[in-house]
Amino acid sequence: MMTSTNIERYCAQCGRSLIPLDVPHLSAECTDCGKTVHFVRTAPDGTGIQIEKGERFTIPAGFIQISLDPASRGKLFRPGLSFLLKQFFVGNYPKEPRDFLSFTKILNDEADTILKSSERLEGFDLEKEVDAIAAIEKLKEDKESRDWHAMTMGAFSQSVTEAIEKKEALSAAWSGYMLGTVRGLTIVTEPLFEQTLWRGYLANQVVYEAAAAASQTPGEAEAIKRLEPLFRKLDEATLHTWVESKLPIGPRIGVKGLPEEILSALAKWHLASFQREREQVIRNASERRANWELRLKWMTFGLAVAGAIFSGLKLVGLA
Repeated sequence: MMTSTNIERYCAQCGRSLIPLDVPHLSAECTDCGKTVHFVRTAPDGTGIQIEKGERFTIPAGFIQISLDPASRGKLFRPGLSFLLKQFFVGNYPKEPRDFLSFTKILNDEADTILKSSERLEGFDLEKEVDAIAAIEKLKEDKESRDWHAMTMGAFSQSVTEAIEKKEALSAAWSGYMLGTVRGLTIVTEPLFEQTLWRGYLANQVVYEAAAAASQTPGEAEAIKRLEPLFRKLDEATLHTWVESKLPIGPRIGVKGLPEEILSALAKWHLASFQREREQVIRNASERRANWELRLKWMTFGLAVAGAIFSGLKLVGLA
């Protein structure tokens, strides 16, 4: 009997894998060896996997991961980020009022999961009243922590349930509002979410500081800021003419206190912004096209899989 330590991985006859792959792959009965083999066949255009009649397509569990973690397999476009954030904050929301109580139970369970995995509460048995009281006192030491928000989420999920059962409408409304608020705080204080938000802030701060450092004095920075609206009103042809003519720009806009080098640089920056806007329009269109193509691919794949399943059922006499 072959044990797990000496399972044959590759067929000695055809050379293909005899065990499922850890990436999306195909499987079929090999015409050479007669065994079930697992393999990948790249489509002719170099993208995706080409499936042929009689082959099964498999996506391993957990392979598709959409996360804020830059190391994850899924890389997000801007629309994808919006989609992910919607899942964070909306998620498995109650579809009807009658589903709300079961939803509060889900949030209460989520709070318990966060607290049971908390390093801050290591050693506390939250099922015991004495430890639970001590844990609350421990959490009070940092009311900005995710653990504290999770504890309050659990408390409000219980209080809103009790208020509904007692038919106390005002209390239920207030508890429901607070429950939604602290749930949002548990999301944004999740380590990876908070780290991503902080890095985005730092990157934006670097951009701001670089722009401020480009001017020679605080007075010039303020003057440039005040000139922004004026330059934004100018059309691209006017800016292009001024820049290419190399004639003084100050007299044209009635500014005497700034060096011509500064005004010229500002004009060039605004001129470049027209190009950036055009490129952004192209990128947005490209992202929309990519999203639609992805949807169409998955729809096509879904139809193909459904057809394969139906064909399989016909073969075994179930359809």
